[in-house]
Amino acid sequence: MKSFEFYNPTKIIFGQGAIAKLAEQLSNKKVLVLYGGGSIKSNGVYDQVMKGLAKCEVVELGGV
Repeated sequence: MKSFEFYNPTKIIFGQGAIAKLAEQLSNKKVLVLYGGGSIKSNGVYDQVMKGLAKCEVVELGGV
């Protein structure tokens, strides 16, 4: 295996009101959004998250 360094600081915000905090935490960042079969779109969570990420560069990967 080739040598490498990996640095991955992680902040997890969980619970009621967490989606609303996206904008203040991530403005002007690059974000990868991973989701499964698509229920996130039918239950409205996707729209809430994308609204919170409006100032971010977003790449989506569905079907994970």
